[in-house]
Amino acid sequence: MAVSGAEFTQWLERSGLSTSGSELSRMIGVHRLTVGNQIRRGNVPETTIVRVARAYDIDPVTALTHFSGYMDLDTRPRPPSSVEAVSQVHIANLMTEIQVRTNSSFSRDVYTPPALTGFPHTGSHRAWIDSIDQGDIRHDVAEQTGIAITYLYAQLSDNKLTPLQAVTASRISGTSMVSGLVVVGLLTMKEGGWADDVRETALSAMEDDPLMELVQQRITLLRRRIKQRKEAIEYAEKLAEAIG
Repeated sequence: MAVSGAEFTQWLERSGLSTSGSELSRMIGVHRLTVGNQIRRGNVPETTIVRVARAYDIDPVTALTHFSGYMDLDTRPRPPSSVEAVSQVHIANLMTEIQVRTNSSFSRDVYTPPALTGFPHTGSHRAWIDSIDQGDIRHDVAEQTGIAITYLYAQLSDNKLTPLQAVTASRISGTSMVSGLVVVGLLTMKEGGWADDVRETALSAMEDDPLMELVQQRITLLRRRIKQRKEAIEYAEKLAEAIG
């Protein structure tokens, strides 16, 4: 979702910021025609709001609360839950953690595990949704944001969850309202209240059984994606043969 040009202009005026397209483009590093078109067409993406906020040293979360769909963004504690933090740990790091715990040759006394892979990783958005799902969150998000459930499934598979969908999911689940915006890349970890070592801390505190179950889930999803990719390649090859 993008915000309306009128809302964006009103926010600029209330904040004492320039409404000049040239000035805004200079501050955020986007071509002035792009900024002007966004405002005129009433289609200003959240990324533009965040860029303007950063350029003028305004807290991006506070800036977003001035817009429809985000007004309750800062009504809950910002830091993520431990399950949200672990959801952004790559499967390779999860498996390394199992090795460290179960194989004396890889114990922390004699082995230093590699730093966690950055995120988003493949399946980051799906993993985050799964971590906060207390029932039927996908259908609820699809219904409340007015999209087909099949489209939402595709977005999750491709790591293309939108900011509004992320906030809607957070609102439904009762978790931090801003964590999803970190996961989808709109906010930095610092802006979203994520400590630098929040993922490492959450992973080390995770009990063995939940860790094993999480790895099994990730492997199942990975196998499914590989199978889908293989089927897509085979279909493309058959189609090419048919076309000649």
